[in-house]
Order: sequence, then C-alpha cells, then structure tokens
Amino acid sequence: MALFVPFIQSTGAQAASVHNRVQELRDECEPISWNAEFPGICNRKLDGTFGTVTLAKFRAALPQGGSGHWWIRQHQITVERGDTVAATNAGGIVHTYTEVAQYGKGCIAEWNQAVTETVDNCDFGKFLSTLVPPGQTSAPQTLSVGVHKFQCLVHPWMRTVVTVRS
Repeated sequence: MALFVPFIQSTGAQAASVHNRVQELRDECEPISWNAEFPGICNRKLDGTFGTVTLAKFRAALPQGGSGHWWIRQHQITVERGDTVAATNAGGIVHTYTEVAQYGKGCIAEWNQAVTETVDNCDFGKFLSTLVPPGQTSAPQTLSVGVHKFQCLVHPWMRTVVTVRS
C-alpha cells in the first residue's frame, strides 16, 4: 500500500510524492513445539494459519544457513530519495529490522551458527529499538541516497538490501 504525501521541491516548480515502502518479515513457527520451550514466543495464529516448522526442524536447518521459512519477503528493493521504508512482521515470532554496516551475527548465539560472517552486529540498543512484534509495523525511515543493508538480529540470515536513488 503506497502512501502519497505531496511536498514542494526546493525549486517550487514541481511537486513530487513520497512513497512508503513496507517490507514483510516472515516466519513459519509451529506454536506447539516453540511455545513448549519458549512459552508465548510463537504467536502464529495472527493470520488464521499455523506455521509448519517445529523448533527441532528449525534447529536442524541452522548449520545449512538457517530455515528458508524465515525470510524478508523482498530481498532487495529500490526506492527514490525521500521515500520511507518500514517493515511489517507477518510472522509469529518477534523480528528486528536493523540497518547494519555489514551482514554478520545477531543476538542469539545458538542461531548465529546459520551465518558464516564474523562481524558481531549484536547491539542491544539497536536490538531493542528495532524490534517488530508479530502483527506490528516498524516506524518508517527516510534513508540517505545509497545502499543500505538490513538484517534481523534475532534470525541473522534474514536480510535485505535497500537502494535509495536520487
């Protein structure tokens, strides 16, 4: 869903529109196994469906790069200068939508085995300020022109690239 917000450019001669691009954070947690070990962590019934990936299946996928059932729907997007970017958690487990300089590890030691990068991106201030609970949308961000990398600090293989062009 695009949000049009007109503004006048500095020349005053033309009007442009800002678009709010919303990316989706996805997962397929199966609530019975997940909530047995981590009570209340998987709230997968938000959209009326239940996830199919048990905690055991999730853990088994970690050495192979993490579960493919945990992802950011758009692996890369391009937006115009002035557009905003946000993320909606369409899954059942909390995620973060965190800008990082380089992809790397997140804040859950066990789940970091899914990534090969050694950069430690676990900054609890960023972690807390970029949390996106299930069914919620992060605050829109206006990014500078250039390439921006985002990853989930909970599930560090969940990544996207946002390119902002002038």
